[in-house]
Amino acid sequence: MKLEVRNISVGSLVTSSVPLVIFFMAILGGVVTFMVVPNTQMAPLGMFQKLLSVGLYALMYVVICTAVMVFAAFLYNIFTSVLGLRGLTLDIEEVHQD
Repeated sequence: MKLEVRNISVGSLVTSSVPLVIFFMAILGGVVTFMVVPNTQMAPLGMFQKLLSVGLYALMYVVICTAVMVFAAFLYNIFTSVLGLRGLTLDIEEVHQD
């Protein structure tokens, strides 16, 4: 069965679990950036300051990535709906389990 994605709901991107997944990945990236990898600029920071840096890094990362996803979905909707270009086509096969 072939399905074609013609429209991506921008609201569903923001209210789904995608920003939460990005937040946890950003926390991991922030921990690696500010705590694991030795950096001479981060050496004088205390533990609270490093944790604050990780939190702010994660929040900014989520905001920027969500904004990029919303913009990409907006462009996708413009190209498929207004310009009439083909959308993403998925070829789905039904599997019967016995």
